[in-house]
Amino acid sequence: MPKPFPTRQFHTLKTHNGPVNAVTFSSYPGTYILTGGADRAVHLTRAIPSNTNTTETTSPIQRYEAHGYPVLDIAVAGDNSRFASVGGDRQVFLWDVEQGVTVKRWSGHNARVEAVQFAGEGDSVVVTGSADTTINLWDTRSNSTKPIQTLAEAGDTVSSLNVHAPTYSIASGSYDGRARIYDIRMGRTTVDVLANPVTSVRCSKDGNALLASTLDSRIRLLDRADGKLLKAFGGESGASYVNNELRIRSVFAKSDAVVLSGSEAEKGGEASVFAWDVLSGEVIARVSAGQGVRVVSCVAWNEKEGCWAGGCSDGSVKIYG
Repeated sequence: MPKPFPTRQFHTLKTHNGPVNAVTFSSYPGTYILTGGADRAVHLTRAIPSNTNTTETTSPIQRYEAHGYPVLDIAVAGDNSRFASVGGDRQVFLWDVEQGVTVKRWSGHNARVEAVQFAGEGDSVVVTGSADTTINLWDTRSNSTKPIQTLAEAGDTVSSLNVHAPTYSIASGSYDGRARIYDIRMGRTTVDVLANPVTSVRCSKDGNALLASTLDSRIRLLDRADGKLLKAFGGESGASYVNNELRIRSVFAKSDAVVLSGSEAEKGGEASVFAWDVLSGEVIARVSAGQGVRVVSCVAWNEKEGCWAGGCSDGSVKIYG
């Protein structure tokens, strides 16, 4: 029997003032967690407390403060020495984790930056998506302040990015209702029309499927080769999964066997995190984020520890295992 999906809350981070917009575990083994919020700060905290008696953490190990506007996304380099953060101030910051300082600042976007990912050999490239409808690629090894490439196909805000290194591709989601996959080697773009603003895209590990969340309270699993719908999660039978107003991220969990997503609250209720079985499409877990939480806008899964985190509108980050 496969283990049931983990739903026991064992750690709460109360380090931010205001909604949390970005949550990401450090790279393998994922001991730490980076969170970014409306308070314009990025916080580094232990995801799994060193003291087993600790259930709540109120101050982070490190605060990274340079943004002048809310932080909207964070990406961590594979060796955990650097991370990139983006937000409402149109800038892209590359940070040294230990020193706590920015080593690069790029300002080539002319509207808020919603998404960031690392790419290239040794994470030498930073990819960003913006409300100015462009995707920029930045060379971390160069002193140039200009992007090495700009992808300008989107007709509206680029809200989400996912780099799939094995296939040399970048998946992007836009509010123009399209998910695009850029094959960087072949110089080819494939487009899936989803008819509703796309808030999240993720490639499966094998690169064969694309997970896309849209503002019709649905998450779709698409075949990357032909765009065929493999499975839909949410919608009518989604056990009241709601996402029709805000940018909500969804991810794969348990080696791509599970889809995990936050949600908006139902009228008069609180937001929940939902987990669906990829094969059956059925809800296997629904976890309430607690009283007063109107939305869980971002989730992250840690494969090594079999735990996950949700960033909440009340400023808390809840970790379950």
